[in-house]
Amino acid sequence: MKRLLLLPFLMLFVLSCGKDDAPAAPNNPDPNTGTTDPIDPPADPVTTTTLLSVSGRQILDTNNTPILLKGVGFNNWHWIEDPLPPTTHHSEIDFTRVSDMGMNAVRFAMNYWIFEDDANPYTYKQTGWDWIDTNIEWAKNNDVYLILNMHTPQGGYQSQGTGDALWDEADSQNRLIALWKAIAEKYKDEPQIAGFGIVNEPIPNRSIGQWSDLAQRIIDEIRSVDNHIIFAEQAISVKGVSEPDPELNFPRITGDNIVYEFHTYEPFQFTHQLLAFANVGEGGVYPDDDLIELGDAAWHTAIFNNPTLAENSDWQYLEGVRYTIEDTDIRIGVPVLITGNIGANGRANFDDIILNEYDENGVFVQAIHEENLNTTSGWEFWSRNDDGEGGIDNNSGRTDTSSFYIEGATDESNLNNRLAAFEPIQGYSYELSGWVRTQDLAATGDALLRIDFYTTAGDVNRRNKTYLESILDRVDSWATGKNAPVYVGEVGTGGPSFENGKGGLVFAEDMITLIQEKNIHFTYFDYHSDNFGMYLGDTNQLPDPSNTRQPLIDLFNDILQ
Repeated sequence: MKRLLLLPFLMLFVLSCGKDDAPAAPNNPDPNTGTTDPIDPPADPVTTTTLLSVSGRQILDTNNTPILLKGVGFNNWHWIEDPLPPTTHHSEIDFTRVSDMGMNAVRFAMNYWIFEDDANPYTYKQTGWDWIDTNIEWAKNNDVYLILNMHTPQGGYQSQGTGDALWDEADSQNRLIALWKAIAEKYKDEPQIAGFGIVNEPIPNRSIGQWSDLAQRIIDEIRSVDNHIIFAEQAISVKGVSEPDPELNFPRITGDNIVYEFHTYEPFQFTHQLLAFANVGEGGVYPDDDLIELGDAAWHTAIFNNPTLAENSDWQYLEGVRYTIEDTDIRIGVPVLITGNIGANGRANFDDIILNEYDENGVFVQAIHEENLNTTSGWEFWSRNDDGEGGIDNNSGRTDTSSFYIEGATDESNLNNRLAAFEPIQGYSYELSGWVRTQDLAATGDALLRIDFYTTAGDVNRRNKTYLESILDRVDSWATGKNAPVYVGEVGTGGPSFENGKGGLVFAEDMITLIQEKNIHFTYFDYHSDNFGMYLGDTNQLPDPSNTRQPLIDLFNDILQ
């Protein structure tokens, strides 16, 4: 049954009396003075806002009543660099399907090239405006708000760390600001637009101040013509910095009608498992109380005196140094395979690792983790410079055909395995050992194995609903301090997590239930794609109701109605 969304979009009315369209006021002559009765002055204009607005921690509708935005993301094939609008992503019936699921919002991804060609900057294409106009009409027909989101700005798509031009080139920023002003001016009176998401998943390359400055400039230009809500997003990171700052990487900005946006795909190894672009192998099941999660933990220290291999060499065994846990802030340990500036042509292979535990008397207790590195289960690659690559090498092992490799990294990089995280015991000792081979190292390059240690403010989290809640509460608590609304612009899990009893549907239900219980605005990611979508299929066809993740659609029908 379709849910009716009563969202009154009221225009501004000024009630006045005119000689052609209003009854005449009393104007009878006074028999004693010959004067006429004064005409009563018109009543004060009756006004109402036509746009959603922010008051404290709430978003208000046009009647100043709190509203919860709950919806889905339209990715609009954002990765395809096509100057024409993505007409195969959705049509009007898809807005109807969104509404039928009990949703009232669509996060609408935009790419600057729909509006502007690099060869003709600051000149905007009518086809872009026509596309937005059409989608506004479709949204209006189905009582669904649009959140216009700049998914790919001038200067490059941000999410994978390849958009440095946005931060390094003044013209990229100026063009982005100008485009947002043009969008805001054109749609300043459009109530079907909930607001503007000014940059998707920013990754400034020097400091969070870069994002704060750019966000404020965009906000100021939009505010010169328009008062729609602005969704200001948490930076994924500052390039090369793994931990967020005390403000959780949100921009330092001022202004009215601002909602703070964040994305969560925790636990990442679960939500992104077996997706080719994510370079994550098997990611386990949800829930799993045996798995430790690091999403709200902070790196604390590491074993820094393990042996290194700093020259080109065939396989060598590097026996780890025992590290005794005497620091009470150490709560979690993670095995890590590391390279330091091996160079653009350098390569390191790792194989047959073992992580041993010893009691307070130095007596061997157990091998916590032992692996011949023939599968990427749980392992992910990180590079400080966002260069190089790492993963499984199926043509070169120490005693078989497989090992792990890192190559082409010009600063520190690593392969780390969160699925192998463990809780160290105070007074116990731990060592990580294994085999390493190196080739074509840069002069200062090296390779080693070590254990990284993390600390937590509270309990060590396991993969369960309590962990999901801790991720939400961390941001929600920050937003409470700002007295501002918070919005989860992207939350979801990839297709492989719905297969083979991995628990994707349980994860989705737990997360969306928690979000609603906490009155957090959200849009699920996403509507139409093979990786994360409710509706499957490639970029050449509109959503097909016979090709869906129907249990996910059914879930939203159940919990949002």
